[in-house]
Amino acid sequence: MNPEQWSRVKALFTEASALPAEDQHAFVHRAADGDDEIRSEVLSLLRAAEGPDSLPGVRYAVADAARAAGIPRSASRMDAPVSEPAMRATLDSAIGQQYEIIRELGHGGMGMVFLARERALERFVAIKVLRPELAEARQGPERFRREARIAAQLAHPGIVPLHTFGEVGGLWYFVMGYVRGDTLAERLRLGGRLPVAEARRIVAELADALECAHAQGVIHRDIKPANILLDASTGRAVLADFGIAKEQNGGDSLTATGMVVGTPSFMSPEALAGVEVDARSDLYSLGAVAYAMLTGREPFAATRDASPTRRATGEPAPLYSVAPDVPDDIARVVMRCLSRDPALRFPTVRALRDALALMDHAAVTGLPASVRDLPAFGPYAVLWAGAWLTVAGSPFRSAGDRALLSLIALVVPAGLVLHVWNVVGRGLSLSHVARVAFWPPDWWGMWWPRTLRRPSDLWPRLPLPARAVRAALSAFLVALPGLILTRRWVEAVTGAGVGWFGAAESVLVIGAVVSIVAALWWARRRGLTLPQATRLMFGATTASESWETSAARRLLGAWRGVAEAEPDDPAGYCRAIGELAERVDDEGRAAARDAADVARRVLHALERMDIELHALSAASGTRAIDHVTSQLTALEAATSGDEMNAMIQLLRAQLEEMRRLQVHCELLAARRAHTLQLLRGLWRQVMTLRAPDDERGGDALARVAAVRAEIEESLDDGG
Repeated sequence: MNPEQWSRVKALFTEASALPAEDQHAFVHRAADGDDEIRSEVLSLLRAAEGPDSLPGVRYAVADAARAAGIPRSASRMDAPVSEPAMRATLDSAIGQQYEIIRELGHGGMGMVFLARERALERFVAIKVLRPELAEARQGPERFRREARIAAQLAHPGIVPLHTFGEVGGLWYFVMGYVRGDTLAERLRLGGRLPVAEARRIVAELADALECAHAQGVIHRDIKPANILLDASTGRAVLADFGIAKEQNGGDSLTATGMVVGTPSFMSPEALAGVEVDARSDLYSLGAVAYAMLTGREPFAATRDASPTRRATGEPAPLYSVAPDVPDDIARVVMRCLSRDPALRFPTVRALRDALALMDHAAVTGLPASVRDLPAFGPYAVLWAGAWLTVAGSPFRSAGDRALLSLIALVVPAGLVLHVWNVVGRGLSLSHVARVAFWPPDWWGMWWPRTLRRPSDLWPRLPLPARAVRAALSAFLVALPGLILTRRWVEAVTGAGVGWFGAAESVLVIGAVVSIVAALWWARRRGLTLPQATRLMFGATTASESWETSAARRLLGAWRGVAEAEPDDPAGYCRAIGELAERVDDEGRAAARDAADVARRVLHALERMDIELHALSAASGTRAIDHVTSQLTALEAATSGDEMNAMIQLLRAQLEEMRRLQVHCELLAARRAHTLQLLRGLWRQVMTLRAPDDERGGDALARVAAVRAEIEESLDDGG
C-alpha cells in the first residue's frame, strides 16, 4: 500500500466513522470502488473502533496496518479527534485577531462548535470548525463549503444565521449566530415529553422555518431534536446544522447513489431506502420530532423491531396508543406527517402550518384567512335552526307557515355547509374545518363537548368543583326552557294544566341556586375574592389575561392538585416540587423529598446568579463599553503627554476588564439557563411519580435520581 492509498484509507475511515453503525459497511463497499485492499483496511479500522476502548484499538490497528504496508510513521498517523484545548489554540492562532475563542459549545461528525466574541462588533457568535482529519478527506471541505453556502441563502428567525465563511492555513470555519440555550434533545432527555401546547408551538415554528428553506429549494434531511435549538431568552425553536442538506433539482454529487444520510430514528422511509427525496421527507422527520415531544420517545421506540428495515417498511405505533391524553386533532396531524407513503402526508409545509393554525387559538387572526370567520359558526347555525324549528312546531300553525319557517331555519346551516365545502381541499381536512366551525363562542364558559373545544380552552385545567357547577348550570339552562316549552305545548294541545311541570321547574331552580352558593363558598374558602371566585366558577374559559393572576394560576394550572410554574419562575418550580413531594405515595416519597431539597439548593444558586448577572450587566453592558471606548478615542486623539498616556493606559485596561466581565456575564447567563432547564427537568420527572403505575414506567425513580444527581454535580462544579 502506497502513501496515496493510505491517505484514501484515512479519508474513508473518517467519513464512515461519522455515519450510523448500520450504514458504515454499505458506505465503505460503495466508496472503495472495487479496491479490495482499501475496503478491507477501512473495515478493519472500523472494527477496531467498536466498543468503549475504541481509541486505543484504532491507534494500534493503524500502527500495525501502516507497518505492514511500509508507510512512514509521519504519513500513517490517524489523528484522534482533536482535543478542545488543541483546537482552541489552533483557532486562536488562525483567527484570534478577529475573534476571542471562549469555550466549546458542542461537536459532531463534521467538526466542533465554539462560543466566541467578535472583537470588532462586541457580539457573541458561534464558530463551527471542520475537523482537521476531515479537511484531508476527499469531500470534507466541499461538504463544509456547501453547508455554509446553503445556510447563507436562508434568512429566517427560525434558522441559525451565517455571518461569514473562511479558510486559514488549512483550517476551515464559518461563523454563525449564537443561540443561548439547550437543544430539544437535551430538553427531552431531562424532562421527557413536553406539554401539548409547547410541542404544538415548536412544531409550528419549525414548520415556518422549513417553509423558508423549501422556498429556496433546500431540503434539510437531518431534522432531529439534536439539531433544534431552544432559545433561552425567547423560547423560540431554531433550526440548525444544514450539513447534509440538499438543494432540490441541483443534484448531490457528494452523496453516492443509494447512500443513506441522516439519523435513522427520524428519517423518512424513502430516505432510509436511499432513493431520491423531496420536501415531504422533511415533513416526515418533523412529524417524528413532534411524536417524540408528545410521547417522550422516538416513533419506533415502542416496537420490538426498530431496525432501519422496520422503519422503512412499517408504521409507528399510533400516537393515541402511546399518549392517550394528546388531543385527537394534533394526533391526527402528527400521524399524517408520519405516513409511509409521501403522497398521504401534507403536500407542503404551508399545509401543515395551516392545520396547526386551526388548533392554535391564541387569537382568531392566527387562523388561515379562509377559516377566520368559522369559529362559533356551527353553534350559531344550530341555535338558529333550533329556534325557527321550535316556532314552526308550535300548535295550530298551518302547513304553509311551517314549511316557510322550516325553510328559514335551514338558511344559516346551508351557509355553514357551503363555507366548509369551499374551504376543504386546500390542505385542510373536513374534520379539522368542521371542528373549528363548532368551537364555542369566546364568551362561553359552560359545558361543551371535549373534542369541539378550542385547543387553548382552560376547561381541562379547572378544578373539579368549577367544572361540576358549570356542568350543572349547563344542564339547568337546557332543561328549564325545555320544560317550559313542553308545558306550554301540552297546555295548548290539551287545554288543561299539568301540575308536575311546576314542581320539576322549582326543583331545577333550587338545585341551580344551591350549586352556585356551594361553588362560591368553596372558592372563598381557598382565599379567592368574590370577583375572583365568580370568574373561576362562571367566567369564560377562553385563555385571557384575567386568568393570569397568581390566585387563578394556583387553582388553574393544577396537575392532580399541584400547579406548574411559569417557564422562567424558579421559585414556582421549587414550590411545585415541594407540593408534589407531599402527594407522592410511599414508594416514591423519599425520592420526591430528596428532589425538593435539591430544588431549594437550585433556587438559592439561581438567586445568587441573578444578583451577579444584574451587577455584571450594569458594569459591562454594551452602553458602558461604548462610553469608555468613546472616552479612549477622544484621549487618543488629543495632545500626548505623560499624564495623558497614563490615562489612556488606564482606560485600555478598564476596557479590557469590561470585556472580560462581558464574557463572564454571558457564560453565567448560559449556566443560569442550563440550571433552570435542569430544574424544569426535575419537576417533570417528579411529576411522573404521581402518575398511575401503568403510565409511570418502571424506571421513574431511577430517572428522578439521575436528574437529581446531575443537578448536584452541576451545583458542586459551581453551576
